[in-house]
Amino acid sequence: MQSSEAERQKDNNSGLMPRVLSALVMTPVAIAAVWFGSPYFDVLLFLFSAGMMWEWSRMCAPGHYNGVSVVAAVALGVAMLMQVTGQEEYIVMPIAISVIIAAARSGRNWLIAGFGVLYVSLAGLTALWLRSQDGDGLLIIMWLFFLVWATDTGGYAFGKAIGGPKLAPRFSPKKTWAGLVGGMVCAGLIGGLVTYFSADAINWTIVVVSMALAIVAQIGDLGESALKRHFKVKDSSNLIPGHGGLLDRADGMLSVFPIAFVMICFAGLALR
Repeated sequence: MQSSEAERQKDNNSGLMPRVLSALVMTPVAIAAVWFGSPYFDVLLFLFSAGMMWEWSRMCAPGHYNGVSVVAAVALGVAMLMQVTGQEEYIVMPIAISVIIAAARSGRNWLIAGFGVLYVSLAGLTALWLRSQDGDGLLIIMWLFFLVWATDTGGYAFGKAIGGPKLAPRFSPKKTWAGLVGGMVCAGLIGGLVTYFSADAINWTIVVVSMALAIVAQIGDLGESALKRHFKVKDSSNLIPGHGGLLDRADGMLSVFPIAFVMICFAGLALR
């Protein structure tokens, strides 16, 4: 029993270094791309989105995933180009074509495959729109990035420290209700800090919205866990050493960006 426990501890320690090194590389690159904006943010966003669609297609259409993911990536690239050049009214065309092709080439998984292409494309396009907002684009994306990271960190820390009832044991046996509450608290703190330092006052509406978006991020996380469980895979890929795939790292972002877009574009939400 002791040797088995020691082996598990050794495996955890051996996997820690790749995770740390990957985070040390990815985090500064992501923050720099967000900070400097177009074209750096646009390119990184496209590459990340294309990679996620490749991972999704690999699970849903194992016999045709390269072709499906290439078509989806090209369609997203065309849609992003239309968006930055002021041709937003035509964006639906390439995305619709890629969704139809993904569904047609995925057999019995056609619905999941088509949804995946649409889901990732919407997240990418809304993130691009949010970053392009004059004056507030940088602040909005940084708020959402740190909000999701705080949700993940708070969820892990509170869940580990408190434990208690499981949140969704069927899909993710390690997540707890205490972790969800902890993630919401940490996300609310991010909302308060962002508005305090950007407008010299805490905007309590943004604090509450941040906590709500923490729930949205958790739903995205659980949705990706359900997807992997459905296809009986541990990680979406092994593209990121120690972390798994791009979907494993960005599942919360995928769900948060479209909801934030709706709140800002249609509900008039403002950080300052």
